Amino acid sequence: MAAPYVRQLQLGPMDNFVYLLGAPDSKGCVVVDPAWDVDAIVRAAAEDGRTLEAAFISHGHADHMNGVAPLLEKVQVPVYAQRDEVAFFESLRKLGDAVKRVGPGDEIEAAGLRLRCLHTPGHTPGSQCVQASGALVTGDTLFMGACGRCDLPGGDAEQMFDSLAKLRALDPATMVYPGHDYGDTPSNTMGAEISVNPYLALATQDAFVTYRMRPRR
Repeated sequence: MAAPYVRQLQLGPMDNFVYLLGAPDSKGCVVVDPAWDVDAIVRAAAEDGRTLEAAFISHGHADHMNGVAPLLEKVQVPVYAQRDEVAFFESLRKLGDAVKRVGPGDEIEAAGLRLRCLHTPGHTPGSQCVQASGALVTGDTLFMGACGRCDLPGGDAEQMFDSLAKLRALDPATMVYPGHDYGDTPSNTMGAEISVNPYLALATQDAFVTYRMRPRR
């Protein structure tokens, strides 16, 4: 299977990554976590000869979705968010019918891809990763060398442990694309990340919770 088109855009003051995904031979693309600079997102798609067909939200924190409303003023596309996230975040509900609620494992066809929505709670109740043809966009669930915080409203360290276990079970060749540029590299294979990420190395839920929830300096 050919690798998908992936364009990684670093935007905003919090080192966010925004992603464009599509099949190699498609003229379309989807955007994951549109935020900060919608003009730059639309321009990047146009530069690559692609048009936006859909948007996906990894979770409801503003730094990952503050571009949704401006994007919808430019293009009419469906916005896919996990149903638990829509229930938790009023900001998603305010977007009205544009937001399409998805459940764990739901698959959406767009831009020549079959995009699978993996429910990965822990950072927020409805955090999700978006999987497409050997690529995995992880939002704030998994970073390079780290994982998302579990001490914010809706966070749950036990759920995060279970979510990371789901990701560890994926094909080691899967390319992981995180939601922020927090690591030594902007992306990595799942197999390589397992070998270096301390949060993926913890074998028990108790050990993970203790490590993840230790006092922050």
